[in-house]
Amino acid sequence: MLDERLQRAAEAVKSVGCDWAILTNFDSICYALGHVPSIETAISPFAGGPTTAFVRADGVCGLIAPNVESAAAQASRADEKIIYEGFAYDHRADIVGNYTAAIEQMKARLGIGGVFGAEPETLPARLAASLGADQTVDITEPLRRARSTKTAEEKELMERAATAAARGQQAFYEWARPGRTELDVFAQIRAAMENFAGERMAVAGDFLSGKERTAGGVGWPISRVINLNDPLISDLAPRVSGYWGDSCASSVLGTPQDGYLKLFSTAKRALDRALEIMRPGILAADLDAELRRSVGAAGYAYPHHSGHSIGASVHEWPRLTPYERAPLQEGMFIMVEPAAYDPDIGGVRLEWMIEITATGCRPAAPFEHYASIAA
Repeated sequence: MLDERLQRAAEAVKSVGCDWAILTNFDSICYALGHVPSIETAISPFAGGPTTAFVRADGVCGLIAPNVESAAAQASRADEKIIYEGFAYDHRADIVGNYTAAIEQMKARLGIGGVFGAEPETLPARLAASLGADQTVDITEPLRRARSTKTAEEKELMERAATAAARGQQAFYEWARPGRTELDVFAQIRAAMENFAGERMAVAGDFLSGKERTAGGVGWPISRVINLNDPLISDLAPRVSGYWGDSCASSVLGTPQDGYLKLFSTAKRALDRALEIMRPGILAADLDAELRRSVGAAGYAYPHHSGHSIGASVHEWPRLTPYERAPLQEGMFIMVEPAAYDPDIGGVRLEWMIEITATGCRPAAPFEHYASIAA
């Protein structure tokens, strides 16, 4: 019996009239075949091309990966696996030639041909040419719709990733102290998430301190020393077993001023409002508008989306934007992140991962949002 994710990918192939999908997007490969390559170094220096998956319209599938991904590849759902030599130490490996030969072997083994579907933004021209797929059908739209609602197994993975993010926020509250650098605190946060997950992980998001940096809203942790009464933003998105969690907490380290408390209560009120109204059928644009209305009523605004779906990619479709008319559906996991920024005070962004249920919604792994942290 086909895994439900692989079956959905195969149905996406059929829906656009293709015989095969060529998948070269790491997240799509993780979704369809369960292969989880490391992404921290982007494409491996020991790879002759992107890790590549083929999915036929009936669910038959193959995977091509360099030997540095051998363990992950062997654990995948692929029917055929070709692991080519990319890493070698006692001779020069012909990584491009080995990758190209692996493509030819997979074509012969599975009888790959006909009409190809692909995600154009990640399909190398060289790969398309070697397959005789100079003209391909764009499969991005049906794939992203297939991925937007989660299977039972994915829901468990999402819960685990959300819990990892929540553990990170607990560490944020514990380790943020005057005199430490942003990098010091972030190192403790990462350790807490990785010890929970029991694995090394990629982490996206932001970690910011001080009025200027938090008012800007985005940025990696730097060597800035955190001072008493600094505003802080801890936006944590860990990738656990190929699936992403996300979260955002904002606090003042010490005693918040009235202006900061207004920012915080504005963002929290909007997040609470989202929990009241999120349900199957509500349009992403309407939810975005309601959150912006709530924040705007207090005299603030935020120059970014109100949230986004999440799964094998940290940002998935649909996003909560003014232009997105997609209705929310049961089984979606949506990050909701209303915010309020003031250049004279700093910024506040509060975020939970929220699952859309049959009758409403629920936070997947809620953690407390605190306006202040005792110094």
